[in-house]
Amino acid sequence: MIRRHPLTLAAAAALLAWLSGCAGAQATAGRPRPPLEAASTSAAETPAAARVIVERGVEYTRAGGEPLLADVLRPDPPVAARLPAVVYIHGGSWKQGTREQGHEFLPQLVATGRYVGVTIDHRFVPAFPWPAQLHDAKAAIRWLRAASEQYGVDPRRIAVWGESSGGQIASVLGTTGGEAALEGDLPLPQGFRPPGTPLSSRVQAVVDFCGPTDMADFFASATTPEAVADMHGRLDPLFGGPPPERADLARSASAIHHVDAQDPPFLLMHGTRDDVVPFRLSAAMHEALSRAGVPSVLVPVADWGHGFRGAEIDRRVLAFLDRHLWHKAAAVSGEPVRAERTPD
Repeated sequence: MIRRHPLTLAAAAALLAWLSGCAGAQATAGRPRPPLEAASTSAAETPAAARVIVERGVEYTRAGGEPLLADVLRPDPPVAARLPAVVYIHGGSWKQGTREQGHEFLPQLVATGRYVGVTIDHRFVPAFPWPAQLHDAKAAIRWLRAASEQYGVDPRRIAVWGESSGGQIASVLGTTGGEAALEGDLPLPQGFRPPGTPLSSRVQAVVDFCGPTDMADFFASATTPEAVADMHGRLDPLFGGPPPERADLARSASAIHHVDAQDPPFLLMHGTRDDVVPFRLSAAMHEALSRAGVPSVLVPVADWGHGFRGAEIDRRVLAFLDRHLWHKAAAVSGEPVRAERTPD
């Protein structure tokens, strides 16, 4: 979400209890892997009961000499030698948060045996204004394709999933697959040989939870003095100044202005009572995608604010990914859904 806090001690303890057991893995030739963890996932919570193997702290690129890290979650056993992957981008107002937030969302998918999950860190404002965050996410997609054999990933089937500010990054990533000016030039990690052809940062599906898709409209949604001050606190560091004075940057950060017929399918979920990012932004994005002929599903989270979790929400995400990454005849309902709680 736009403002997130680290995991509470109770949530961290619960996660550690859940991520129990141990497992090993073969090291890739010449490149030792970080330690692995094994997690067992309750069959009552997921459609399958595969274990989730977690590999933490994998470097996916370097920016300014500093490593950017990912955690990789893999099923044991997988249903196939090569699986689709889902890359999660955390929220936090572009200034805070960690990849650990993805561990609340990805294990349920991975435990089906049908997906590899990746949750990434990215650079923060004000030290790194836009489009650094987009460049980081695109670098993660390119790295995952380069490492696809190592992790059992099908490089032709990669989705991105983001929440709040992470949803904004994910949606722009999804709509700018062919825009070289926004690609960035972050390298593969040391030890990876560049392939003979350029690696693509295109994705094949996007899940956006309550992310702002039109930054000018997002900025204009603040109407009280307190809200305007709060909005400046969020967006001025992102753009290096007030959005109206950085109109080109704000437009480049607005997925709605990049929509075209080549975009991947979108699942947009948004609380109807969101007082941080207005619901109308996702509704407008859905309309723009639909006009362009892009498959899009908008799911209102009824009577709910910013950030949401629930079993039916998980089912909708799984149905969407199964439909577009496994080509299953899965119905993805746009009917309103009820949330059960906010994310931990």
